[in-house]
Amino acid sequence: MRVSNEIKAGVVVLVAVATGVMFFAKTAAFKKETYEVKTFFGYAGDLKTDAIVKLSGVEVGRVKAMNFVYNPHTHIECFLELNADAKVRADSIAYIGTSGFVGDAYVGITAGESDNFADPGSIMQSEDPVQIRLLFKKAESIAASLDDILVATKDLVTENKENLNNIVTNIELTTENFKEFSQDLKAHPWKLMFKGE
Repeated sequence: MRVSNEIKAGVVVLVAVATGVMFFAKTAAFKKETYEVKTFFGYAGDLKTDAIVKLSGVEVGRVKAMNFVYNPHTHIECFLELNADAKVRADSIAYIGTSGFVGDAYVGITAGESDNFADPGSIMQSEDPVQIRLLFKKAESIAASLDDILVATKDLVTENKENLNNIVTNIELTTENFKEFSQDLKAHPWKLMFKGE
């Protein structure tokens, strides 16, 4: 029995559609039940909306939204959408980390130790990331202070060179005298029993 080309084409299309549906069903990320908490940062670095949120290093959600808040200082309000099965303790702290050395920014959450868990909509404590710009400024300030200290030390040594030489000479003489005294006592231990006049 001869099968027509139309039937062959139809079978191929059906197999392709069935394969596509199976692939989609296996790989599609179906929406999980979630809850939302928020936190505030004074400096958000390279953090973006839809960045990963990790609890103790494990991905548990995404950054849903970010807004500026002015009360009285400028802060970044971050809404974190977390999986319902990822319970965050009430004393957990949010921080901004980076994947690898120059990777994408993410929000990390510490494990916390409280017996209570954060309620949906609650505000989580946070730590701002270190700003490289401020580190460079501190390093420059420390380097300038070290330069001043080295110059002052050099001046002090130069001005008191003679006194320092005298101190070193006196220490050497004292050491030599103590050595002679010690050798004399070893040779004549009875001298310790007699009081000199």
